[in-house]
Amino acid sequence: MLSKTLLATLALSSSLAFAQGIVLNDQNLRTDLNWLNQQGVIQISTSTWPISGDEIQRALAQAKINNNTQQKVIDTVWAHLNANNQSLKASLFAETDQKNIPQAFGDQQKTQYQAGIELNAGNENWDARIRVNAEKDLQIDNDQDLNLEGSYIAGKLWNQWLIAGQIPTYWGPAHDGSLIRGDASRPVYGVTMQRAEQNAFANKWLAWIGPWQYQAFAGQLQDYDAVPDAKLIGLRVTAQPLPYLELGASRAMQWGGEGRPESLSSLWDAFVGNKDNGGTGEPDPSNQIAGFDARLNLHPLVQVPMGIYAQYVGEDEAGGLPAKKMYLAGIDYSSSYNNMPFQLYTEWADTRTNGKAQGISYNHTNYTDGFYQHGYPLAHAIGGDGQMLSVGGDIRLDHLNRVNTRILFAKFDQAANRPDRGITNLAFPAQDELKALDLTWTHYLRPDIPLKLNGWVGDSDVHGNDGGVSIGIEFPLEKGLFSY
Repeated sequence: MLSKTLLATLALSSSLAFAQGIVLNDQNLRTDLNWLNQQGVIQISTSTWPISGDEIQRALAQAKINNNTQQKVIDTVWAHLNANNQSLKASLFAETDQKNIPQAFGDQQKTQYQAGIELNAGNENWDARIRVNAEKDLQIDNDQDLNLEGSYIAGKLWNQWLIAGQIPTYWGPAHDGSLIRGDASRPVYGVTMQRAEQNAFANKWLAWIGPWQYQAFAGQLQDYDAVPDAKLIGLRVTAQPLPYLELGASRAMQWGGEGRPESLSSLWDAFVGNKDNGGTGEPDPSNQIAGFDARLNLHPLVQVPMGIYAQYVGEDEAGGLPAKKMYLAGIDYSSSYNNMPFQLYTEWADTRTNGKAQGISYNHTNYTDGFYQHGYPLAHAIGGDGQMLSVGGDIRLDHLNRVNTRILFAKFDQAANRPDRGITNLAFPAQDELKALDLTWTHYLRPDIPLKLNGWVGDSDVHGNDGGVSIGIEFPLEKGLFSY
C-alpha cells in the first residue's frame, strides 16, 4: 500500500515543473504541514506567510515517512501544490449572513458574495498570479465592486523571492491570530522579499543558527483617513537553532503619509526607534510594534507529537524594548485515529496593555486610525483591548473529506476606553462578550476541486444569538471539468 501511495506522490510531483513559487495563506495546508512537523516527518517553518513553494518541496523531498497515515498527509500536500499550479481557475462564494466572529487564518472572504477568476503562470525563477474578484455586500468596505486581491508577480534570484502585489501576510506560530501581522483585514498593496529555501548557513561559524527565514515588507495602506497614504513597513526573522525549537522576531511600523515627514532621515529615525513617542522631544516619526515568538515541538525530545508556542509584542517605546505588552500562548497535538490524521489545539490571546484595557494597544497619537486598514485589524482579528480563548481541531476523514472546527470565547473592551477618539476597530466596535462555534466541512469533488461548507453560531451580549452558513468552491477551467 505504501509503495502505491508513494508512486502516486511521485506522479503528482512530476507535474509540478512549473509549480507556483509563492503559496498564499491556506488553513488546510498549514494544518497538514504542522501535522507532518509534529510527527517528525518533515522540518519546516510555518510561522511566516506567504510561504515559498520551493521550501515546501524541499521539506517533502526530505520526508521521513513511517506509515500510511503520514503518506496520506504527504499526498494531500502534493495535491494542494498541484491545484495551485492550475493555469486558469474560478471560484464562487456565498453566505447567508455576514460572519460576525473573529476571522480564522486563511479566511480571505471579506464579503457576503464573491466570484473570482484566476490566471497562474511561471517557472522556477518567476511566478505570477492575476486574480479578479467581483464582490457584493461587502463586510470590509473598500468602495470597490471589483478588486485584484490575491494578485502578484514575483521573481527569484540567488534564493531570494521579490514579490509585488496585494497578498495577505501572517507572522507567528498561532492558529487563530497574530499579535503583529495577521490576515483579518484586506491585504495591503506592497512589495515583499523572502528566502526561497530556508537552508542553514554553509559557514561553520553561522551554521548553528540552523534553517532560517526573513520576510521584509513595504506597502501603502488604503482607506486610512487619519493620515492618507500612510506606509506600512515590516521585518520578520525566524531561525531553528535546534530541530525542536523555532524562534522569531518581528517588527512593524506605520510611517509617512500626508502631512508626515517622508525623508530618509525620518525613515532612519523610525528604524532606530529612539524618537518614538517623543523620546527626545522631537516629532514622533512612526507608530511601531515589535515582539518575539517561539514554538517548541516535543517529538524530537520525547517522541510526543505535541507543540507549545507563545508570542508577545509591545507598543513602541522610545529608546528601549517594548514595555506595553500583549500576550498569546497555545498548545497543539497531532496524531491519528483509525488511519484518520487529526490535530487539536487550544489558544489564548490577550491584546490588552499589560493585562489592562487602556485604549493603548494598536493605537497612536498621530496615526489615530490605529493599526488597522479599512477599520479592520492588521494584527490579531479581535483588535486591541480584547481577550480570546479558542479550542479547535481538524480531522481528515478520507482522501475526499475533512472537517475542522473551533469553539471560541472572546471579550472586547476597546470602545469603552476610547470615547474621546471615536471607534478605530470596526470589526468589534462595542464592549461585548461573545461565544461562538465555527464548523467547516471540505469535500473534494476532485483533489483540485474543494467544496467548502461552513456554518457558525454565536451568542453575543450586544447582538444576541446569530448564525449562518456559507458555501464556496474553487475549480480549474478546463475541458471535461468533472471527469475524474
